[in-house]
Amino acid sequence: MAKKQNDRRQARKERAKAAKEAKREAEEQAERRRRMQLKLSGVVALLTLAIAGLAYWVLDNRQLMGATLLIGGVLFLLLALSTLASGVRPRDRTRAGSIDYGKRN
Repeated sequence: MAKKQNDRRQARKERAKAAKEAKREAEEQAERRRRMQLKLSGVVALLTLAIAGLAYWVLDNRQLMGATLLIGGVLFLLLALSTLASGVRPRDRTRAGSIDYGKRN
């Protein structure tokens, strides 16, 4: 009887350890993705400014510069907001008590 309980306890410990390792790996992967998004948004910003400067000074075309700044600005904003949003942790809704319905009358 004691051996059966010990096997169950050991299996439970192994599952907990595997879950902890999976959670740690997921957090590391999310951090790597976040760093990549930050680098990518910086590259988009610099590339946008370079192309807009090229269009304004070399090609002497204000409309191309404006279109480049508009498109690059939207892409930069999209990347920056998604990077910020990726850092927000979701709420724990596994328990019924964790749901807040607000002020009651």
